[in-house]
Formats: sequence, structure tokens, C-alpha cells
Amino acid sequence: MININKMTKRITVESIARQLSIIILCTMLCLQVVAQSATTSTLSLSLADAISRAKESNKLIGVARQEQLAAAVDLAQAKSEVLPQLNTGLGYQRYTELTLYEGLFGDASHQTKPPNANAGNLNVESSFNLYAGGRQKAIIHGFKLRNELAAIATEETEANIGLQTALSYLDMVKFYYQQQIIADQVDRLRILSKNIKALYTNGKVTRSDLLRADVMLSNAEVNQQASINDYAISNQRLNVLLGVDEQTLILPIDTNALVIADSIRINGLIQERAHIYSLLKVDKNIDIQQRQIEQLKSFNLPSVSLFAGYGFNYPNNFVFPPRDQTVGVGTAGIKLSYNISSVYQNKNRIRAARVRTDGLKQQKEWLQESVGQEITALAIKHREALNRMAVVKTSIEQTKINYHIQNTKYLNQLSLLTDLLEADNLYQEARFSYIRTNINALAIYYRLLFVTGKFYQNGI
Repeated sequence: MININKMTKRITVESIARQLSIIILCTMLCLQVVAQSATTSTLSLSLADAISRAKESNKLIGVARQEQLAAAVDLAQAKSEVLPQLNTGLGYQRYTELTLYEGLFGDASHQTKPPNANAGNLNVESSFNLYAGGRQKAIIHGFKLRNELAAIATEETEANIGLQTALSYLDMVKFYYQQQIIADQVDRLRILSKNIKALYTNGKVTRSDLLRADVMLSNAEVNQQASINDYAISNQRLNVLLGVDEQTLILPIDTNALVIADSIRINGLIQERAHIYSLLKVDKNIDIQQRQIEQLKSFNLPSVSLFAGYGFNYPNNFVFPPRDQTVGVGTAGIKLSYNISSVYQNKNRIRAARVRTDGLKQQKEWLQESVGQEITALAIKHREALNRMAVVKTSIEQTKINYHIQNTKYLNQLSLLTDLLEADNLYQEARFSYIRTNINALAIYYRLLFVTGKFYQNGI
């Protein structure tokens, strides 16, 4: 006979244990969610704020600034080479006994070096270059140009990171609007699916229409999730550019404040090309190579320097025989030197430097043509985007009206579901195209600012 009371007691205990385990599990999940939400922070930024923050915190910009600092230190070191050279020396030595041979290695005898076996010296010397064919001047000028080149590279890196930040920000704005458009389509398709189910229940449409509507709804929901993922990826890319934690959620606040540049502003950009980074850098490299030629030529010229020194020597070797005395003596004079071998050893070095200079000049010509073509292409694409925006804006109104007409006709059994779904796709594509065209026009404008070297000159 089964004891009902014991079974009831056992079931009660088991149910209580199960409930406790569920409560513990839920508590752990809640704590995990709370901890995760606590580590996730939000950051509301305008486009200008994002670019400014990237300029301050991006690691690649930090590397460029360190390189610029190193170039400045190299320049300071080159300038210090002009100062007089000072050397000091202290030495001590002890000689062994002298071995003296009679004749050619005849009988040997030994004696201490006079006056004794000890010797030492202490001296200070200085020299100052008067003339070396302009070598030091060329070296300093070369390091100065390298310092200027590093500054241009830093500014280019800042502008490049600013451009990448702007493009990532614009991607987030684009996906922000795409999510709204897709959400509207999902709502439309849900309503349509509900209406088709009602029509199918009443026997007015086939099961094929019902299945097709469900497939369209499923595809729209998949696109919605894909858009959310794209937004998250753009968010992470922007986090890297800004140097913030990867869990930070960035909220773009310029979704309605971005103004597309007109044709007049674009024409002003493409006409002024005095600050193109690639051309500025190649000009600096040409100047550096020319200073290198001047430096190599200086080895073919004599050098003149002043020198002076004072020292103490032991023993006194200025008299014979040497005496057990410490002698203090100073020297001063002028030195003229010329390396005769430089006439034939330096010839090929100068020739190689000139060949490199010619190569850099040809590179500059190619860059001028390439950059000019890129600027022209961007200007054409910007005009195309402006024209497309006007056309697409009209298309949105037309496709919206067409969708409502087809929806009404389908619900009244006057058209096929294929016509309604095609009208929905056209309406959706027109809205997508408008957003893409807007963002594309803005992206082209920022690329033009970067290519023409006016990214920060235009208040960005």
C-alpha cells in the first residue's frame, strides 16, 4: 500500500528544492546582467566631438607625435655640434726594464728607463671648426627639414584618423536610419500577414500568399538583426579610433544636424591645393636630398679649425735625458686639412644623391596628376550624389503612393500579392537609397577635405 503522505512529503520537498534552484539560478543571471550593465557605459557625441576626441586619444596619433618629438631632439643635437669640442684625458703607465743588446742581438743588459719606470699625463684639449665647406650648415638644415616633415606627417595622421572617425560616425548614422526604415517595413509586413491570415481563413486567398507573406516578414526580421549587428560593428570600430573601452556604447547626436555641402563650397575646395599632404612631404624629401648633396660636396673641400690645449706630463721628456719632473705645457694653433681621396671616393655618392633627387621630382609630378585626378573624381561623384538625392526624394513619394494603392487593391482582391510585395520593395529601396546617398555625399565631402589638406582648416 502506497503511503500518500510520504509521497506528498517527498514531492513537496522536491518541488521546494527545484524552486530554490530556480531562484538561485535567476539570482545569478540577474547579478550577471547587472554586472554587465555596470561595465557598459554610454557616450553621447557629436561628429565634431568624436573627431576632437580621436585627435587627443588615438594611439596612432600618439606614435606620430612621439616621432615628431624625436625629430625635434635630433635637430637640437645637430645644432649643438656647432659648439667647441672639449676633450680631457688622464693616463698612467709603468715601463718594464729596458733590455739592451750589444750589436745585433749580442750580449744583453738591463736597466730602468730614465728617470724611472713611471709615466703619466693629464690634459685638456679643445677645438672649434671654422670652415668645413658648409657641411655643418647643411646637416642642420637637413635635420630642420626632417623636423618639418615629421610635423606634416603628424598632421596628416591626425587628419586621416579624423577622416576614419567621421566615416565610422556616418556609418552609425546610416545604420540608425536603416533600423528605423526596416522597423517600419517589419510593422507593415506584420499587419499584412495578419490581414492575409484573415483573408485565408475566409477562403479569399491561397495558402501560397500566406506562406509568401511569412517569408517576407522573416527576411525583414533577419535584415533588422543584420542592421543592428552592423551598427554594433561600427560602434566598436569607432571605439578603437577614439581610444575608449570596447564596451562603450556611442550615441551619435548629429543624426539631424549634418549639413551637406553645396556645389559652391566644393568648388572652393578643389581650386586651392596648396596644403596637399603627399605633395608637401615629397617637397620636403626633395629639399632633404638636396641638403644631402651639399653635405657630400663639403667633403671635397678643405676644413679649417682652431685648437688649444693644456696638460701635465710626467716625466719631463722635453729635455734629454728625461728628468724626474712634472711639466705643465699648453698649445694653441690653427689646423688645415684636406682629404685628397674624397676627390675620387665621393664622386659616386654625389651622383647617387642626384639620381634620387631626380626620382623624387618625377614622383612629385606623378603625385600631382594622381591627386588632381582623385579630387576631380570626388567632385564629380559629389555632384552625382546631389542629383541622385533630388531624384530619390521624388521616388520616395511615388513609391509610397504606389504601395498604398497596391495594398488597397490587394485587400479588395483587385491585384496579386506579387504586385503588393514588389511595391513594398520599391518603397523600401527608395528610402534606403535616400539614406545611402545622403551619407555618401557627406563621406565624399570629408574625403575631399582630407585629400586637399583642409580637414582641420574648415572647423572640423
